[in-house]
Amino acid sequence: MRKSIIIALAVIMLLPTLAKAGEWYEKIKLKGDFRHRHELIQEEDREDRNRWRIRFRISLDADVSECWSVGARLATGSSDPVSTNQTLSDGFATKGFHLDRAYFDFHPARIKGLHIIGGKMGLPFAKVQKTELIWDGDLSPEGAALKYKNKALGRVKVMFGAGFFYITERKAEDDTYMGGAQLGIDVETTEETHLMIGGGYYDYQQVKDFEGVYDEGDFFGNTHYDDDGTDLYMWDYNLFEVLGEFGVEMEKVSISVYGNFVTNTDADSLNTGWLFGGTMSHGKGKGGFKLYANYRELERDAVLGVYTDSDFLGGGTDGKGLEFGASYGVADKASLGLTYFLNKKGIEEEVDYKRLQADLAIKF
Repeated sequence: MRKSIIIALAVIMLLPTLAKAGEWYEKIKLKGDFRHRHELIQEEDREDRNRWRIRFRISLDADVSECWSVGARLATGSSDPVSTNQTLSDGFATKGFHLDRAYFDFHPARIKGLHIIGGKMGLPFAKVQKTELIWDGDLSPEGAALKYKNKALGRVKVMFGAGFFYITERKAEDDTYMGGAQLGIDVETTEETHLMIGGGYYDYQQVKDFEGVYDEGDFFGNTHYDDDGTDLYMWDYNLFEVLGEFGVEMEKVSISVYGNFVTNTDADSLNTGWLFGGTMSHGKGKGGFKLYANYRELERDAVLGVYTDSDFLGGGTDGKGLEFGASYGVADKASLGLTYFLNKKGIEEEVDYKRLQADLAIKF
C-alpha cells in the first residue's frame, strides 16, 4: 500500500513535465478539502463514545484533450467503502491514505452535458440535497457509467444517469455486480422556483445466498440466514426509487422541501424506505448559513445496508428518526457545522441512538 501511494504521488509530481512549458497549469486542476470533527455517540445500554476524527481529500483532474480527461482522488480512512474519516487514536500512529477515485471521463464536444466514465468514480445518480437514503456520500463505485444533464425545452433540464458496477469477483457465474439507471427532469416553474422529479431502478445480481459483500460476516441490518455455519443474504436487492424536490430561490435566501422513496422488489416484507425534509440557506461563503432537517424510516431490506448512510443509526438499515443540522461560513471556503441524529435502531425494537457531530470544514 505504501509503495503504491509513493508511486501515485510521484506521478502527480511528474505530470507537469509531461506537458509543454507554460501549458501544464491550464490542463491540470488540483483541489481538496479538510475536515476536523468531534463526535459524541450515545446508544441505549452502551457506554457513551467521544472521538476526534479528520478527513483529508486531494483531487487531481487533467485534461488530455478537448473530449478526454482523467481524474484521481486520495483520501484518509480505511478500506471502508462509505467512510473517508480517520479516527485520531493509537498513540499518535501514522494514518492511512488510500486511492479513493481513479477514472477517465469522455465528454464529446458535439453532445453537451454527456459524460462516459470508467474506473473508480463518484456516484452517477442524483440525490436530493445530498441525502443518503440509498447511497452514502462517500461511496465511490467501480465500473462504467454514463451521465447526461442539459436543458432540453426552454426551462426543462433533463438528467440521466446509468451505471454497471463490479462489486465482488468470485468466478464468472458467481460475481456480484449491479446495473442501474435513473431519469429525472428539473423544471424552472417560475423565475424563482423549480421542481425536480425523478425515478430509478438498481438491480443487484448474485447477492442472495452469498456472504456479506464488504465484510463477509456483517450484513449491516439486512436479513440473513445460517447455512451450515456460514451466514448468507436472504434476498437480492432490486431497488425502485422515486425522488423529488421543490425549491424557491430569492435574492439571498433559498428554501427547498424534498422527499425520497425506495422499495426492494425482491424481498417479501420489510422492504421499503422513505425520507422527507427541508433546507433553508442564506448567502454563500463568509457569513452564509444553512439550516436543514429530515426524517426517515428505513426497513431492514429496503436497500443494501453496506452502502447506505454510515452516520444514521451508526450505519446500515432497520431504523428511523431525525437528522438536523446547521452550518455557518467563517470564511469564503471555511465553515463550522453541527449535525445531530436522534434515531431509533430497530423500527419495532426502538433502541435509542443519538449522534452529535461538530465540524470545521475547509476547502482549497
